[in-house]
Amino acid sequence: MADKFLSSLVGGSGTALGEITRLYQGFPDDYERDGQKFLRSGYLITSGWDTSLDAFTVPAGVWTAVTSGFGSTTINSVAKGQTGVWVAGGLTGTMRRSTNNGVTWSAVTSGFGSTQILSIATDNAGVWVAVGGIGNMTRSTDNGVTWTVVTSGFGSTQINSIATDNAGVWVAVGLTGVMTRSTNNGVTWSAVTSGFGSTQILSIATDNAGVWVAVGQSGTMTRSTNNGVTWSAVTSGFGGIPIISVATDQAGVWVAVGGSGRMTRSTNNGVTWTAVTSGFGGAQINSIATDQAGVWVAVGQSGTMTRSTNNGVTWSAVASGFSGVFINSVATDNAGVWVAVGDSGGMTRANGLAFGIDTGNIVDYVRYL
Repeated sequence: MADKFLSSLVGGSGTALGEITRLYQGFPDDYERDGQKFLRSGYLITSGWDTSLDAFTVPAGVWTAVTSGFGSTTINSVAKGQTGVWVAGGLTGTMRRSTNNGVTWSAVTSGFGSTQILSIATDNAGVWVAVGGIGNMTRSTDNGVTWTVVTSGFGSTQINSIATDNAGVWVAVGLTGVMTRSTNNGVTWSAVTSGFGSTQILSIATDNAGVWVAVGQSGTMTRSTNNGVTWSAVTSGFGGIPIISVATDQAGVWVAVGGSGRMTRSTNNGVTWTAVTSGFGGAQINSIATDQAGVWVAVGQSGTMTRSTNNGVTWSAVASGFSGVFINSVATDNAGVWVAVGDSGGMTRANGLAFGIDTGNIVDYVRYL
């Protein structure tokens, strides 16, 4: 069928790449997305599409390598902000920024010196915070262009993860159970009793409505229902296995992942958790993300990636584009673009597109150079 798509292209010049996007009829003969040109195939598709839906998302199914600019340096974290901006950070304080939805990346001075960056987050309104080794924290108020050192409250203790409710509250977590919280959009930070004791906290996330979940070593999990002020222990279902990452669709579903391919899922906003078959076997899972519309992606050891299209219930293997190295982080813009990063400067990207359907006349567009 791909040959039929390519042979029926109208207009334009260059080499057809074969990347196909399906849009409702009414788009022009050509259009641009992320700086790439797509041309109308002229081949009408009607079968196999549920035209009763009010909206449809072209799934992120094909991952292709991206030149990250990190060379062979490990990339630990990637996050998506506003207006096509993404930021990635890794070892030796290296930071790169993209302004075209992850297609190309440019160097940014992170303020970390040679200390590693472990986690990056944004409020999607121009404020970003990056955290990492020896308690380092820097903050940007111009959508990731420039960064200023912030006193994190961690001293020299490593900070592993950071998250925000997009309304001024941020929480950072790290080694020895340390947790600090900001209520002024990351300007100043105060210590919080995390409920972890001296156990390392590896990841934190929020539903942006007052519920937060923190996870870490020994299967430890705590939960807050008052926007990170106080925390209570939760039975995670991991036993003593480390929980490395946690995420939510902000509508009551959470997924936690970690060592030995372990994955658990909550459908009551983090109160109780049930084991899920992750598709990783015994391989470690390092990161989990969702587009908040039913699609989730998990990444980890040996370039392993699995994907769920039913809100985390079942998972299938995906060709990640990584050659056996660890994938450390995955993120999405919630509109079809996903970026995964890992060891040896590895970065891959999957591109989909969300749009409304107001007709059954679906037309294919093919990407051109």
